[in-house]
Amino acid sequence: MKKRLNYFIVLVLFTLAACQPPATKEDKAKSPESELPDYAAFNKKVDVLRSFIKAHENEDLNAQSELMADTLRWSPPFYNGNEWLGKEDYIAVLKNYQDNFENITYTEGISMGDELLDGMWAGSVFPKDQASIKPNAIRLYGTWIATNSETGNEHGFKWYAIAWVNDDGQIAQFTEYFDLGGILENAE
Repeated sequence: MKKRLNYFIVLVLFTLAACQPPATKEDKAKSPESELPDYAAFNKKVDVLRSFIKAHENEDLNAQSELMADTLRWSPPFYNGNEWLGKEDYIAVLKNYQDNFENITYTEGISMGDELLDGMWAGSVFPKDQASIKPNAIRLYGTWIATNSETGNEHGFKWYAIAWVNDDGQIAQFTEYFDLGGILENAE
């Protein structure tokens, strides 16, 4: 009797499983559980951004320009009515900074007291309806330090940016956040 009951349970389970429609390729493609993060794409974009930062440390505007798309959209750290600026605007700001400061250095990472967390992030799990595992928008965290060319005073500021790197390996969009007042205060 026990054997018959076991056979019956197995038969019911097989029948129920067989009644479920098979998942289509579209269903699998839409399912977030079936997707894996594209670490290779993330790393390629991070390499572009690190090259851009290194070129700024080296005061190499040509290298920085080559890493920017001609159609770059830039949102500066100061409030300007949320107007997007272009590549030439961004290059002018970078040139001004490089002309007026020396020993430009960048420390990548989020300072947590005794610990320095990673400085490049992408994807999210919150909010649920906008969660993503795609490395489309790379978040950059770090600290810039430089010396004012005229006064010799050193200054630094925490920096946060969001960058979008296109398929050509160029920065297509860049949004920056930092305290401009801190630069002016420490630069004099």
